[in-house]
Order: sequence, then structure tokens, then C-alpha cells
Amino acid sequence: MTDQRSFARTVIALSLAVTACCALTFTIMLLSGSPAVQPQRVLDQDALARAVLNNVNSADFAKPPTIDDVTCPASIPVETGREFECKVNGVGDGNRSGHAWVKVKIKDDQGDLSLG
Repeated sequence: MTDQRSFARTVIALSLAVTACCALTFTIMLLSGSPAVQPQRVLDQDALARAVLNNVNSADFAKPPTIDDVTCPASIPVETGREFECKVNGVGDGNRSGHAWVKVKIKDDQGDLSLG
């Protein structure tokens, strides 16, 4: 009977030690800002559309385009060096196409953009 109690206490002590180690590891990961814990940041679509619209050459349009005319990829992660294009569809006439493409590059991890 004494052997069974000793074995049970050993198993309980070992289980508590493993649980404590797991809790400590999780706490350290949480406090250090583990990438698995932090959500991925994406560009604000409205701010991106406004920036693209401000960069468009108005000579391509018969009537100035609005923010609703801008089409960009959705949910773009903020990663330094990522490049993509946005399209602006507006009103054209015989001399103007009514379309424009704006190349966008993310300059840094804060989401600063280079448009061109």
C-alpha cells in the first residue's frame, strides 16, 4: 500500500512540474511578442485608395475619378518591399482612356508607401 501512495505522489509531482514548465514557456512567448501570438497587419483599404487617387494623372480622365473607382488587392500584409498595382477606372472620352494603373510599394514595416 505504501508503494502505491509513493508512486501516485511521484506521478502527481511530475504532472505538476510539466504543467508549470508549459505555463512558463507560454508566458515567456506571450511577453516576448512571439509572431504566433501577434495578428498580421494589413493595409487600410480606404487610406490606400485615397493615396492611389491622389497619385493619378488627371489627364487620363474626362471627369475626375472618385474613391469608388479605385480597385486594389484586398488584405495586403504590411511587409517591407512588397509591390502591387491598383487600377483606377473612370470616365474617358475619345482622347482619354479613363483607366490608370498605379504601382505601389511598401517602404517599411509602418506601412509607408511609395506610389508611382
